[in-house]
Amino acid sequence: MHMIYEMRYSYFGRSGWQSEASNDAAKLFDDARLDGRHYFLEKIALRSLADQSDGDFGLIVLSAEALPERHKSRLQQVCGDMLGDRAHVIFRGPDSAGTCFTRYRKATFNRDPWSTQIVLDDDDAVSADFTEKLRAEAMAAKKLRAPGEEYCFLSHARGISAVFRDGQISLRHRLNAATNLGLAVTAPTGSRRQPFGIAHKKILERRPVRVIYSRSPSYIRAVHDSNDSRAQYSDNIVQADEMEKMHRAFPLLRELIADWPIADAETRVEQAA
Repeated sequence: MHMIYEMRYSYFGRSGWQSEASNDAAKLFDDARLDGRHYFLEKIALRSLADQSDGDFGLIVLSAEALPERHKSRLQQVCGDMLGDRAHVIFRGPDSAGTCFTRYRKATFNRDPWSTQIVLDDDDAVSADFTEKLRAEAMAAKKLRAPGEEYCFLSHARGISAVFRDGQISLRHRLNAATNLGLAVTAPTGSRRQPFGIAHKKILERRPVRVIYSRSPSYIRAVHDSNDSRAQYSDNIVQADEMEKMHRAFPLLRELIADWPIADAETRVEQAA
């Protein structure tokens, strides 16, 4: 089964809910904004993929044809450096993001009869065992789908929000059964099914879906000043005695915390010692 992560990076096109910047080319391609996005791409999104226990996956990064050349080169280089030939960076003009991904996926990932596509924003992360566990869940979903259903969505309810404010990071628990964080769809490789523009908040009532409630977090959702999604997070702070579990799930946290000290006393391991 193909395991394919699909990521938008400063793409000037249609893809469901969009920030103000994604509709304004001047803001979208602002150097300072792109420098900030690149930091989170490298330190969070790509790092989480480089840390996967199951490395048999592909990544399609969709960016704008009009992205300045310096940023195009940097994007291609960091993806290649961190993931090698598993990373496919494509530049397209304004269009539906889902359509762009589908065209490239069908032309490129056609070895296996079934595929699982996974949404990953350019500043979010998946846990180190995400691909490994999702592959097993996808194989089960394929076998257990109802008669007449050619596809199934898989939603991961448990994650954490990483809130970046004033040079510090705050880690908050997140639980949402209908989220696009790591949202996946398993379907025949030639299917038109894809995980973009599907109104993910309505997915439980509109689509065949299996919701995965694991005890450990499946993803990190980043909340920061250049965020391209609505910045909402809970007040349920990760506790110090939970940090060992967090580091196992997300090895990238150690380097991230070196750059962004932990804001909350409840989370600091030395406070619990």
